Amino acid sequence: METKKKFDHVKYVKDQLKYLGFGEDEKLHKDLEKGINSKKQEFEVKTSSDKTLPENKVDFTLKFNKTDRGGIFLNSYHAKMTKNNKEEISHNFPVNKNNTFTAKEAVNLLEGRSVKIEFLNPKNNEIEPAFVQFNFNEPKTEKGNYFFQNFYKNYGVDTAKIIEKSNLIFDYPEWKENSIKSLEKGNIVKVKFKVDDQIIEGKAVLDPPKQKSQAL
Repeated sequence: METKKKFDHVKYVKDQLKYLGFGEDEKLHKDLEKGINSKKQEFEVKTSSDKTLPENKVDFTLKFNKTDRGGIFLNSYHAKMTKNNKEEISHNFPVNKNNTFTAKEAVNLLEGRSVKIEFLNPKNNEIEPAFVQFNFNEPKTEKGNYFFQNFYKNYGVDTAKIIEKSNLIFDYPEWKENSIKSLEKGNIVKVKFKVDDQIIEGKAVLDPPKQKSQAL
């Protein structure tokens, strides 16, 4: 008779951290196991990332809780970015089945770039795409978070069309598709521009509010 395999909560959480871009290094796993083996119902694990611009630094505090039945859950994480002028900005990111941002997407948002997400529109109960970015001009919420600026489907943001208007050049079709996906994650992408019949190499980011790609 085939026995049901026991669910491995620790492996699940480790895989979740890897998927969200927090890595799988030995220290991260040791700190995680230390928290799991502690008597605390809630515990935190600290880590960092090198996926920022060279002048910036980001630190993450991952927040877990344990259930009486042995479950381990990553509820949220706090991201704090320190810029070269010593300015610190931070945001608390929830972790759930919908709209969970990866570590790199959190970095991109804190550096002022837009990220494309899929969200459940309560008006029609359908999953729809939207671009979001932080509004640094407004005071934070009571929970210490930035308000989002949202650019929904009816705003008319089409990354492929923006790329066409920006005169970007791609050597292979798959490079174009990869660039579209990367730009929509808020990444800075290496590209080639056509300017006055000359091809120039550079970097670009997506700017949904202005519906264009912006050269860096």
